[in-house]
Amino acid sequence: MITILKEKFMSFEDTRSVVLAELAVDEKTELPTAAGIDGRILSQGTLAWEISTGILYGLTGSGIWIDQATGAEYDPTPESETPSQPEE
Repeated sequence: MITILKEKFMSFEDTRSVVLAELAVDEKTELPTAAGIDGRILSQGTLAWEISTGILYGLTGSGIWIDQATGAEYDPTPESETPSQPEE
């Protein structure tokens, strides 16, 4: 479950609000993509707290979540939506 703890309106993109937000999730698999949640687009710098572990994540401009303690990346984009890499 995702809970919006706090949000700040930044601008509009088409008909959707772009917001800088503070979120809480039960597990990192619930972290949203940059495309957003509930009609909102998430801005770079959005923070998310994973309650089950206490880890804090920050959202990059490319839509990747970064563990703020270790620097580990987490991409919430479903496999079916990521561009395929050419095989070598």
